[in-house]
Amino acid sequence: EEISKLAKAHGAKHVVDATFATPVMCRPLDHGADMVIQSLTKFYEGHNMMTGGAVISKTQEMADRVKFIQNVHGNIINPFAAFIILQTTKTMGLRVRQQSKTAMAISEFLESHPKVTKVVYPGLKSHPQKELADKYHRDNIHGGMLWFDIVGGAPAGKALMNAIERPWSLCENLGATESIITACAVMTHANMLKEDRLKVGITDGFIRVSCGIEDTDDLIKALSRALDQI
Repeated sequence: EEISKLAKAHGAKHVVDATFATPVMCRPLDHGADMVIQSLTKFYEGHNMMTGGAVISKTQEMADRVKFIQNVHGNIINPFAAFIILQTTKTMGLRVRQQSKTAMAISEFLESHPKVTKVVYPGLKSHPQKELADKYHRDNIHGGMLWFDIVGGAPAGKALMNAIERPWSLCENLGATESIITACAVMTHANMLKEDRLKVGITDGFIRVSCGIEDTDDLIKALSRALDQI
């Protein structure tokens, strides 16, 4: 809301990428935003099959302008992808709730683990913006995304990736039905210079987690076994 006020004071539009949240968790248009961007590839589709994106406008005028640009550039989703995403969206609410429940349980487990130095998840009391999360996140749903830092840096991150077992998956997607774990320093952000990576907060031991819909206890047991091996 404060960013929206600042944008409006300077005659700017406030555009929010709410991919991690989805409308299940947070609706920026209700809090002053003018437009919302969603990567449909992530939680909407949720099954690693299709790619797509959406722009949601608060006014018809802005929606018409987006539609005009879309028409001029021919930037449209293919019909089959649109059909599939329309089907998977029907279960998004159920999936996001389960993913959030699991993310909370995993975060609490990690906070007490001796090989973990930091856990960041907006549902935790330790999160520095917990008050804001409680204000904006609907129904106490804080999403399926979290990250943690492990002792041992990048080598420990590699070891964790090599040791982790199913039901965890190794890849660079997020928001899927599968739970995905990523050592960002050696995977998603391996092409960045270390000093640049550290400037944006991605440490050597930074592990990103996208929780899926598998059994929560199975995920924690597998993660615990893998951490014990590093």
